[in-house]
Amino acid sequence: MTLGDPDSRNGGRAAAAMAVLAGLALACTVAPLMADGSVIRRHDADPVVAALLDGRGSLSFALLAGLLGAALGLGWAIAASALGQRAERRMMDAANRLLALPLILLVPLAAGLAGGGVGLLAATVAAATAPAVAALAHAELRALMRREFLTAARAAGLSEGTILRRHLIPNARRPLLAAGALALPRALAAESFASLLGLGLPAPVGSWGGSVGLAARLGDGLALAPPALLLAVALWGLCAFAEGLRR
Repeated sequence: MTLGDPDSRNGGRAAAAMAVLAGLALACTVAPLMADGSVIRRHDADPVVAALLDGRGSLSFALLAGLLGAALGLGWAIAASALGQRAERRMMDAANRLLALPLILLVPLAAGLAGGGVGLLAATVAAATAPAVAALAHAELRALMRREFLTAARAAGLSEGTILRRHLIPNARRPLLAAGALALPRALAAESFASLLGLGLPAPVGSWGGSVGLAARLGDGLALAPPALLLAVALWGLCAFAEGLRR
């Protein structure tokens, strides 16, 4: 493998994104040590420290809702692939139709109608991210099923259970992981959008989107820049990590 190899570049990009995300998560974790007693009253803290404190809520929620959305989307794709052609066609048609809708708007709408709550918000974000994960995971599974080694295994007379256990599942782990990782940046973007409108995470939890929205309403550019920058870095890192795994 040479330095110009696309696999090498994509692997390096994913590794760099992971390093950036790890550093950001560590900085958010140790932020209370830099807060000088202003953990509760974030508006009294240094703008950078306040943004790091808010990052704990945004990143934790993105992980929770992203994992839920990934599990839902992967289950959707695997069930579609296992239930036969008719069910597969119907289930994936439904996923593709949902992808054409602005599902991100459901997040603030559901939070506003139901009065908020982290659990409801996480469930809504997971439901909004699942169709994209399902579509990508299904495409990866269909491509894998057409690979020559599976055709050769069937021609050798191996049972479907043996093929599934020995060949399909081991080779599907990385593509499915890449598809599931797509839910993380989508979850963070959906939560940030809802919090920007004041309909996302509760204020005590903290959110980059909520801080950006509040600073914009107050016209405070100094308070707006740190959470906006950290949100952009986190979104880039999550997207680059998912794309690097996929490629």
